Amino acid sequence: MMPLESFSLYVLICVLAPLVGAFTLSFVMIFERQIDNLQKEASKLALEKELQHANYDQLNQQIQPHFFFNTLNTMLSLARLDRKEELIKGLEVMAKFFKFKYVTHASLIKVEDEIAYVNNYLDIQSLRFGERLEVIKNVEACCKNALLPPFMIQTIVENAFKHGFEKNIGPARLKINVYHSDGFMYIEVWNSYLIEPINEKKEYSPQEEGYGVRNIQKRLDLLFPEQVHYLKMRYIGNETLVEVKFPLTK
Repeated sequence: MMPLESFSLYVLICVLAPLVGAFTLSFVMIFERQIDNLQKEASKLALEKELQHANYDQLNQQIQPHFFFNTLNTMLSLARLDRKEELIKGLEVMAKFFKFKYVTHASLIKVEDEIAYVNNYLDIQSLRFGERLEVIKNVEACCKNALLPPFMIQTIVENAFKHGFEKNIGPARLKINVYHSDGFMYIEVWNSYLIEPINEKKEYSPQEEGYGVRNIQKRLDLLFPEQVHYLKMRYIGNETLVEVKFPLTK
């Protein structure tokens, strides 16, 4: 006959075992559900990230093509005028320009690489504008290795030619400033706009301007969705200023 103490223990085990089993099963089910939810959330975030990358890459490729056609016209003009040395130089610079454009797929590149790309663009434009074009560049040494979205400065500069220099006679003065302050990168592009100065300081949103400027704003929104960033355009006297601010990244 089983002792009373052993029988009591046996009864306790028989009572507790189903409860422990049910509790364990519930815990496992809850844990599995949490793991499943986390996996779904991770998949959702991955899909959103891939979509952002796809959107960003698409925006990077949508640079205005008018420069390409203007450059071809410049090359044709040089060929017709038999200015071979300038034609050869222009073709070399044009090759470097488009090589950089079509091999650059990173979401961020160094400022010094972007400036080198802009210089190729300006070398081509100098063939068109000659002595009429004046370019001033001020890039802080500590900003040269900082990162920015590719084609940002070039697109703004291209916009200056398309909407400023090509529509107005007289000197074409372009100034590029790149500096940092309080953890942010600042890019300023100034260009002469009107022959006669205007006595107002008017600001425009990217939505009011050309596609190139809206393109930059969209890329900034994708890259820095939760951080301070902006793009502002305004007319100051006889100049147009485009100013961009975004987090300093190295």
